[in-house]
Amino acid sequence: MPALFVSYSGLLGGAERLLLDVAGGQAELPTIACPEGGLAEQARSAGMHVIPLKERPPQLRASMRDRAAAPLRIAAHARELRSLVDALRPDLIFAWGMRTLLAASALPSDGPPLVFQHNDLLPGPWIARAVRTAARRADLVCAPSGCIARDLGIPARVINPGVALDVIRPSPLPAGPPEVLTLGAIVGWKRPDLALEIGALAARQIPELRIRIGGRPLDAEGEALLDAMRARATQPDLAGRVEFAGQVDPAEALSRATCLLHCAEREPFGMVVAEALAAGRPAVVPNSCGPAEIVDHTCGARYAPGDAAAAARGVCSAIENAPELGKLARARAETLYDREELRRRYRDLAHELAGIHTPAGARGEGIALVTVTHNSSAHVERLLATARTHLPGARAIVVDSGSSDESATTARVNGAHVIELGENAGFGRASNIGVAEVHEPVTILINPDVELLDDSLLRLADALRKSDRILAPLVLRPSGERQDSAQREPGSAAALAIALMPPAVMPRPLRHAASPWTAHEPRRVAWAVGCCLAARTETLRRLGPFDERIFLYGEDLELGLRAGDQGVETWFWPEARVIHRSAHSSEQEFAGEPFRLLAEQRRTVIAERRGLARARRDHILQAVTFADRIALKTLIGRSSERERRQLRALWRHR
Repeated sequence: MPALFVSYSGLLGGAERLLLDVAGGQAELPTIACPEGGLAEQARSAGMHVIPLKERPPQLRASMRDRAAAPLRIAAHARELRSLVDALRPDLIFAWGMRTLLAASALPSDGPPLVFQHNDLLPGPWIARAVRTAARRADLVCAPSGCIARDLGIPARVINPGVALDVIRPSPLPAGPPEVLTLGAIVGWKRPDLALEIGALAARQIPELRIRIGGRPLDAEGEALLDAMRARATQPDLAGRVEFAGQVDPAEALSRATCLLHCAEREPFGMVVAEALAAGRPAVVPNSCGPAEIVDHTCGARYAPGDAAAAARGVCSAIENAPELGKLARARAETLYDREELRRRYRDLAHELAGIHTPAGARGEGIALVTVTHNSSAHVERLLATARTHLPGARAIVVDSGSSDESATTARVNGAHVIELGENAGFGRASNIGVAEVHEPVTILINPDVELLDDSLLRLADALRKSDRILAPLVLRPSGERQDSAQREPGSAAALAIALMPPAVMPRPLRHAASPWTAHEPRRVAWAVGCCLAARTETLRRLGPFDERIFLYGEDLELGLRAGDQGVETWFWPEARVIHRSAHSSEQEFAGEPFRLLAEQRRTVIAERRGLARARRDHILQAVTFADRIALKTLIGRSSERERRQLRALWRHR
């Protein structure tokens, strides 16, 4: 995996918009780990994979409670990050913000290179000391402004944020009364209330002046501030000239404005100011921190922070000279704040630290992806999209097994070769039909609810060039946790160890031996879950691959045991990784996980391949495992309903 971007915040503020710009310009689309919210939504819409983190309050020092809880929140965030890095093993980590940096400082020193993206001014002496100490452990520190870098006080690479110059473009100044735009979240430190006082003073010179406030409150304090601003706007000197527009599109808002007014006295950078320049609009900003680096006399005006009278004079001058200042503003944006230049510099940075470069050629040639759909339209679209991104040279074959939705149409629209069976033929038979259509040397059997994270499936294909094996990649759940996809021999001593002790509390060597899906190195296993399996096409055809007598469940177990008996080993191959959303079709069909059917099929397959005695032993060990987990979860106060349902299903099939 080329890069992992980690953010403590899921909000879509300036720092998070910068993250999306940087991530979107990487050589390969990275994975974003963040809480659900605007950032996650935008990342998904841009085609990036998102691993959701737990949402935690952002305050570090707002109250005594926050100060006491902050170390615990950071420690919990650190545990999340360690787990992700262990599972994903990225080539590079971007710690986006101070909190994630503090969490990342607990990572092993021999882990992947760490980039600390520092987007804010330090909040206080104790936090500043902790951040500086942690930042010295990073391989590189980046900051969007010289102001932030100087405040941090240790060497940092300043990379200016960039504007999408093809999206935010100059437009003619609007006809009618001049409009001053203030754009940003309604929070106290951004001083949107000061914009009203500045506007009232400027209106003495420009009576037709209008003021537009774009943005919304983020919390109760912001709501109270907005209420106070609405009340102020009804006073005679402002009545009728103020609009509270709420959340607005920056490009549209700037196109109808005459100039931008920014009031925050300690703004770390000020992305909206750079966007104003790109839109050909002059900006009036405090002569402090980030905005003072963006605006000079050629494209606007600067005023002493908090000085409403000086700011009003700057607004009047900007409006009077808006045509000339606007042209120079756009030229400055093109020179200093081009998003493509930002992305190029971060791509170079990734190559410098981790050797990451843009892959060449049609990666995936000689590989066929075979998937079976049954009412899988939404999932197969995502699978094929991620395959196009990471393995554009691979051929996708979709076998539709009697879907009543748009699965087949969706697959065709996304470039797959589609075989419509017209009936629900079962997973095994449908997969075999797909394999029969393959002419590429390597076949990857993959569920429609699987997503590719990167091009690491190429490693499986390369390993198969000289090997007659079945290879199974590391399978991750949407949360970033490993799925127990690589399995030991049913009824074995390793199964007994798992039954008596959860893998998480085992010593590492024993854990890897008893639960091979936790290993970091390739190892032979008895069988692997069939959500993603790779082999030579000729090997799969020789094996079947699946036993068509099995309609649903147990096909992968039967294949692994039978293949092993015929000398074809199954190997867990953690150098490759995919995300699995798990049992989408069967859960719809059975209104949940069909534990009874799973238990029946498992016992039937083991009895046929290993004998009735082994099947009974495996049955007992599974029962012990579920009973043990129920006891442990009850002891620590966690729900054990799933394990109880599994145990009931086993009991009914005893």
